[in-house]
Amino acid sequence: MAPPEYITNPEYSSKILVRGDPEYERCREMNPSAAGPRYPREIHLVESVADVKNALNRVTELGTTVSIRSSGHAAQSPYLVQDGILIDTNKLNRHVDYDEEMAQISFGPSCRIGEVSQKLSEVGRFFPIGHAPTVAMAGYLLAGGQGFFMRRYGAAVSFVTRMEIVLPNGDVVLADRNNHSDLFWAARGSGLGFFGVVTRFWARTMPASTPWQRIVQFEINSDNYEKLMTWAIERGRETPKQDTDLNMTITYAQADPTATGDEVPPGAKLHLTLLLLCYAETEEEAKGMLSAYDQVDEVRDFLLDKQSVQKGTFEEILAAAEAGPGPGTRVHNNSILSDPGCSLPRLLETMKPALLELPTRQSNVYIYHCDQRPDENEMVMSLPQDLYFMTATIWTDPERESDLRQHMRDRYTRALSVAIGMFVVDLDPNWEDVNTRVITDTALQRFLQVREKYDPQGLFPNYKAFVRADQNARGVTGAV
Repeated sequence: MAPPEYITNPEYSSKILVRGDPEYERCREMNPSAAGPRYPREIHLVESVADVKNALNRVTELGTTVSIRSSGHAAQSPYLVQDGILIDTNKLNRHVDYDEEMAQISFGPSCRIGEVSQKLSEVGRFFPIGHAPTVAMAGYLLAGGQGFFMRRYGAAVSFVTRMEIVLPNGDVVLADRNNHSDLFWAARGSGLGFFGVVTRFWARTMPASTPWQRIVQFEINSDNYEKLMTWAIERGRETPKQDTDLNMTITYAQADPTATGDEVPPGAKLHLTLLLLCYAETEEEAKGMLSAYDQVDEVRDFLLDKQSVQKGTFEEILAAAEAGPGPGTRVHNNSILSDPGCSLPRLLETMKPALLELPTRQSNVYIYHCDQRPDENEMVMSLPQDLYFMTATIWTDPERESDLRQHMRDRYTRALSVAIGMFVVDLDPNWEDVNTRVITDTALQRFLQVREKYDPQGLFPNYKAFVRADQNARGVTGAV
């Protein structure tokens, strides 16, 4: 039976689904790609803090473990805890509020990026939302948040001022810089490794400006790859960090929009698309901010399209990035954060197979200029973030899963030699030997101490993936 269509506000007839219930599998697979091969014992569809407490009590009663899902958007479905309790927060505080006096927004964990963007537009404020409209705010922010204009504002979670959290023992606390500050530190950047249930976020905002965008597109291939990618990345490094957002994708040109199946059409060409954004008051200001990309003489032979700077809205930009593949599609993400100390020629030479040897028609690459050095004293998100490289392998035939995973695994094993680490959302519980560290060694040690303080019984087991990933990076073997 085909997996269900992914929708952002599904309905179920019960608040607790047990394996074997008619709706259990529909709920388990409610994500934009095929769910991972793990089966929770029960799924709790919580609507209140009391429901969360009851679910945690059930975890203790059964002597099992727990994981949390806010939207199920992570391709590897790491929230599926085998034989444990899955807490689904889809209907928990599902509304966005704005406090005009404090200039703060607040929202529940499963409020989608698109919903928060709509509220911000209504009140004329800005908060660094993410680039995908159906991602939930808890997954986005707990991972740190690679949001709009990260080059200037840093990780989106730095805008968060307070969180309401249900602890493993059922206590409800408000964590901020002054209260439960260790918990507040550990939540910001630990993703599904976090050891509590965030039921509400509060975040500061700032006055809104106007988004502007331009698109520049090239044909890319093995022969022009080094020259074209060097030009694109160097132009990005010349672009001022203030209020600019630089994105690159590599995809197969879809000559036939009705094409189906996984096979790459014979003679298919790859396109490199630059989506360049800035936040400015005037068109002239926007043109100046993105002017590094005006000179294309050295790569003109590969140029397909060069658009002028155009005024837009976040709603329009997000609409172009809707959820993606759909029912029955499998997605496997591999990623690295590039080592800032690595030379650009070495980085590009090492990454070439991962970026150009896309094994299926729908597979694609996403590259983001992060330009960040997070402060480890402020949040557990601590690795330098220069360039983020991610390859999404996308297919529909389940018989091809092993071969396709191995195809990209081989290329990203090579990529680890130029990586400082990887983004926490791309940790893969289905094939852990492709994982590498997601936080620094010192942040990991502090995180483990805070986790032991709040979750001594180990109800939230996903932190172990951090330890195993760190061991992989250091070539250490052994059980966790």
